[in-house]
Amino acid sequence: HETFEGVQDMACDTFLKICTKCKRKFVIVQVGESMPFIVEILCKLDENIKDLANHQIHVFYETIGMMIGAEGDPQRRGEYLQKLMEPPNTRWQAIIAAAHQNVESLKQQETIKHVAHILQTNLSVCSSLGQPFQSQMQHIFGDMLNVYKMYSELISASIASGGQYAARSSIVKAMRSVKKVVLRLLEVFVDKAEDESALQSSYLPALMDPVLGDYKRNVPDARDAEVLSLFTAIVKKLQAKLSNEVPLIFDAVFECTLDMITKNFEDHPDHRLKFFGLLEAIVGIVIG
Repeated sequence: HETFEGVQDMACDTFLKICTKCKRKFVIVQVGESMPFIVEILCKLDENIKDLANHQIHVFYETIGMMIGAEGDPQRRGEYLQKLMEPPNTRWQAIIAAAHQNVESLKQQETIKHVAHILQTNLSVCSSLGQPFQSQMQHIFGDMLNVYKMYSELISASIASGGQYAARSSIVKAMRSVKKVVLRLLEVFVDKAEDESALQSSYLPALMDPVLGDYKRNVPDARDAEVLSLFTAIVKKLQAKLSNEVPLIFDAVFECTLDMITKNFEDHPDHRLKFFGLLEAIVGIVIG
């Protein structure tokens, strides 16, 4: 809670380093205590993070995610995760409810910032917790894809009407930042996933049109290179199980991306790099 410059950053970073070395100590009852320290942290969660900036909250949540991952009992682990995600989930539900009443609310700059912060908080926990994050992903997955789709449509409309300058406007950049966090969260979730059958049957079909189809339909300046890295992660994770979907992935990204990167050798460097990463992963399936 010390607001002197640099102290909070150092405190959060130190908290993470301590947990990295001895995360198990936080989830067991110590001598002279009646409960694991993680329970006390979670009970005072709002108090603990009230003075932190968003990026510091992300580090804090990453740390707690690591602690939860050290809990061996699945039921307790689920309870801890639910308690940890209560504040961002409450905020998320309020934003989604407001959007159902009036979709225009999602266009407000402040709302876009809140959405990005909530998703980044989820990303921080997913990256340190891994597979047990699935229960939280199930909770936000459907609404997250709807938000992604809506922002994508708004971005495409803005760029189509305003040209390349619209792509650099603050509102478009903010909406794209939300899309990028969604894609990064999905990529990390895929990378950490252990239940490949659930990934293939429950998550992948839902991604095909809102993410892959959206990439194909979009104007070049609105295509996110992170879509390519997400599907690279999916291909690497599912390997031969994905053989039926490979033609669909190819159809969505190959021609339109090739057109973007062959006009010259300077534009779209991220797309160029991630496109060949995806091709390498797909070739690995074919050869395998």
